[in-house]
Amino acid sequence: MPQTRTDAEIKQTMKIIASTTTLTLTDARIDQDLAAYKGHLAAIDAIRSVTLPLEAEPAAIVVMKKS
Repeated sequence: MPQTRTDAEIKQTMKIIASTTTLTLTDARIDQDLAAYKGHLAAIDAIRSVTLPLEAEPAAIVVMKKS
């Protein structure tokens, strides 16, 4: 997520995400959660800034239960 997004754009994104999950967030709740969501976006940016070779990616182990 680009660091150039305004708070208004981030709030609009939060409203859209909430509506797709059938949550209705008030403007007061959006304002209250804005700092945490911005921290979440910053963490995603930090993770994406590290380039890892494919071999360093975590492997998913799937365990199938026999019926």
